Amino acid sequence: MKCPGYHKTSSRIAPGQVISPLSRINGNKSYITLRIFKEPSSGDWKIHVGANSGHPKLVGYFPKSLITRLIDKPVEISFGGYVKHRKSRPSPPMGSGYVFETGRAASFGILKLIDAQGIDHTIIADLPSSTDGKGCYTPSKIKWAQFFYGGPSCVD
Repeated sequence: MKCPGYHKTSSRIAPGQVISPLSRINGNKSYITLRIFKEPSSGDWKIHVGANSGHPKLVGYFPKSLITRLIDKPVEISFGGYVKHRKSRPSPPMGSGYVFETGRAASFGILKLIDAQGIDHTIIADLPSSTDGKGCYTPSKIKWAQFFYGGPSCVD
């Protein structure tokens, strides 16, 4: 949303917006579906979002003129979470605030990549991961097209 050149096409939901209702540990869960792909005819990168099993709807796009280095090259996609804080204070929790070993951590699921022909491929193998190096927010390995992430606050 903050990227110059991003074209918002919907007011219902947008990247960076708070999802409501929130998921509750030991309670109801909320889900989003996020699809990002290069539209073959225009070359624009389309962003589709769906909430709680709703069919993903176009919410915006990045024109191909904005992303000139990705026109005919492989794309690297990252999944995960980020936190930001002042060094003098503990970091905020990530995801649900639980580490993946507890079974209560936030998750990404049904991970798929969509190829140039529009065919989706489920990601079933683990991929490289990176962390803050402090052990505060460690992701699980990808299994059955999903992974878990998050953790409590951390002191630098």
